[in-house]
Amino acid sequence: MIDLHLHTNHSDGTDSVKELLENAEKQKLDIISITDHNSVSAYFELEENPEIRKIYSGEIIIGSEIKAIFDDINIEILAYGIDYKKINIKKEDKLQVQTDILKHYINVAKNLGIKVDEDIKIDTKDPTKIFACWVFYDNITKYKENEKILNELGPINRTTFYRDHEGNINSPFYYNTSKYYDDIKTLIDKIHGCGGLAFLAHGLLYPFNNKEEAIEKILKTTPIDGLECIYPLFNKKDTDFMINLCQKYQKLMSGGSDYHAKNKPTISMGTGIDNNISIQKTFVKDWVNKVRKI
Repeated sequence: MIDLHLHTNHSDGTDSVKELLENAEKQKLDIISITDHNSVSAYFELEENPEIRKIYSGEIIIGSEIKAIFDDINIEILAYGIDYKKINIKKEDKLQVQTDILKHYINVAKNLGIKVDEDIKIDTKDPTKIFACWVFYDNITKYKENEKILNELGPINRTTFYRDHEGNINSPFYYNTSKYYDDIKTLIDKIHGCGGLAFLAHGLLYPFNNKEEAIEKILKTTPIDGLECIYPLFNKKDTDFMINLCQKYQKLMSGGSDYHAKNKPTISMGTGIDNNISIQKTFVKDWVNKVRKI
């Protein structure tokens, strides 16, 4: 069994690299990929501490989940097999970016009549408070007087606020992050330039007006290599749709749990939500032996 979508405390997971590898070994996973958001620093840690790498007996595909922009929507691309010393991920001041977004949220909330504490802040040292969407959600939902307005806005959920609102051009909380991140074509070119493969992460989660058409447009108009087809929030119909697209456009397939440890407590490494995924090595046989590993 494999899991090619895992996060450590180098981004928004709560496991250290050591803890994640201990878990992967316990789960007897054959192949994993640490895919921290806009970061490859976990691989530098492994380089500097080779004893940690020995904890896990399987293969590790070098990876990262990198933010990009497509049709003004925030998306993520899973980069596999990249040279982590050469990949040029567009630098972001995480504190500044998230602070900017949080200020935007607060202003929108005030205009909508939503009660919010204006002194709430991003805390980059606390993995539960590093994103504006989490800090904001936790604050506004503690006030019962906000319930009516929030219900009228549609889905309000800590886990999905980023997708349903911050990244949704139809939401009043939408925030255009194109100044912070590469467009999809530029990012894919960077990934290819570092010897890697680019996969669209959990494509059916993005707030496109027509998700199926948008994913097909990505496949038709960009040099993307594949799609993440198996994902804990996909049902069988979703997975079949993604697999069929890969077959139609001759693209590669991948899958993973999107494990974040305590930040996504319902998702388990390797098995997803209540054992709803199981990804075998044969699922990625077309490319798994052609990419850079450590």
